[in-house]
Amino acid sequence: MLRIGRYSYKRAETAEEFEQIHRLNYRTFVQEIGQHSDNGTGQLVDKFHEKNIYFICLRGNELVGMLCAHDEPPFSVSERLPDPMLLYKGGDRPLEVRLLTIAPEERQGYHAGGLTYELFCYGREHGHTHFVISGVTTQLELYKHIGFEALGPAVGKNGAQFIPMMATLDRVEMQMQRTMKLWRRRIEREVVKTVEPLALIPGPVPLANDVRAAFAEPPIYHRGPEFVALFEEVRSTLCQLANAPAVAMTVGSGTLANEMIAATLAADPQADAGLMLVNGEFGKRIVKQIQRFGVNPRVIDWPNGQAWDLKKVERILSEMPTGGWVWGVHQESSTGVINDLPGLVKIAKRRNIRVCSDCVSSLGALPVDLKDLYLASAATGKALSSYAGLALVFADPAKLEHLDTSRIPSYYDLPMTLSTVGPRYTIPSPLLRALAVALQAYSTPEKAKVRFDHYAALGRYVRKRLNEIGLPPMAPEHCASPVITSFYPPGQESSCDFVSRCLTWGFLIGGQSGYLADERIVQIANMGATELQDLERLFDNLERWLTHRRDRAV
Repeated sequence: MLRIGRYSYKRAETAEEFEQIHRLNYRTFVQEIGQHSDNGTGQLVDKFHEKNIYFICLRGNELVGMLCAHDEPPFSVSERLPDPMLLYKGGDRPLEVRLLTIAPEERQGYHAGGLTYELFCYGREHGHTHFVISGVTTQLELYKHIGFEALGPAVGKNGAQFIPMMATLDRVEMQMQRTMKLWRRRIEREVVKTVEPLALIPGPVPLANDVRAAFAEPPIYHRGPEFVALFEEVRSTLCQLANAPAVAMTVGSGTLANEMIAATLAADPQADAGLMLVNGEFGKRIVKQIQRFGVNPRVIDWPNGQAWDLKKVERILSEMPTGGWVWGVHQESSTGVINDLPGLVKIAKRRNIRVCSDCVSSLGALPVDLKDLYLASAATGKALSSYAGLALVFADPAKLEHLDTSRIPSYYDLPMTLSTVGPRYTIPSPLLRALAVALQAYSTPEKAKVRFDHYAALGRYVRKRLNEIGLPPMAPEHCASPVITSFYPPGQESSCDFVSRCLTWGFLIGGQSGYLADERIVQIANMGATELQDLERLFDNLERWLTHRRDRAV
């Protein structure tokens, strides 16, 4: 996407953008030119719509110009040629330009040049050799000026005659050299610099500059004394943050950390005396992980957006043998629900049931106390505000001594990894250094409280604004995550369309993952180096769009 002043140039992606394209086509080619008959719908859908690529210009959310093209035979221009092979005169990768239209009130601007420039860049990027068009006879001189040459005589009825034409990309660039140069200068002068959108997703998260700088430092040997000392220092800080006796750290994601938990439970003599708590996608995922190790625990679940019902859990735990285990997700990031982990630990301790927890999204987001947990997973690329790539498993080594680990895959051998000083296997130093810097925000209880309070305030703001604009969060306030808020887009808009809309404003929100798209869920995460003004800008755009949407519906 390219932004110049109030205007954005991009590829059409959302259902609303395509609807506006069809309305502008109708306005131009039915009402203004009379090239097509009126179908009474107020929309004109191009016959090649399904394979067209649309380059559009937006003023805010309003379409002001459109140019479309495609590269899939058959080409409409071939119908106007005695020999369709003439289409390949300019090379073997033709790109047919179909329609160009600018809203009447915007025709004094530079949008036709901007859209043409975007088309030209697309052609170069994708290896196209030439453009083909069905040129209107009244614009013949303009086409020749751009670099097009006729491939045959004009065809069609009087008043609507077209000439099949072709121009190589090289010739277009040569003929429009001055225009291209002026446009590039305009971009350099006026463009709102194209930057990566602000990531308001549960990972990767926006990173502080000092974390990025640490990651960019030259690598060091993972067996050297400097690395081992830093590794053990990071371990100590993590244990202090989580109030845990020990932590294993290895290369991997949160999923790998949960694999280590599953492998450890599978090696337990009471492996089958387990209970899984599921109230979202990640609860379902850890059930599948433990089942792949041949363990089939009992599973209880709740609908999306509901927290664990601990009374129900307590009744089931009372039926389980002493020494069994229960495993659930602390912060269910698919729905933005925080489950009552301290409450679960309390009722499990009364029955000598071991508690395991997926804390991948919650560690660093809010205070956690893992001293009484049997196993807990976490990762570095979420609320801890560092790069993804290190998997963490918290445990007390003394409580794992009874395990027979001879059949556990070596990489998943948690007792061995916990007992190793320094990394058991290779860990890249950039990941460790970045994490060490990120953890400075939690190096004292006072600093940690500042981070937790910051996250909580941002989360409250997100939920408040969503409620005000009529998009209520899925999670009730009493169990709402401070860092992830899930909700449904307005009307029947798909999650993918809503995500694309937010991208045009410079924000990447959650909704692309299959499990979110299937449920039409989107989410805003406020982890990492996210500030209140970032969220204010997002909601200002969102509120303006919703107001315009409601006004247009009226």
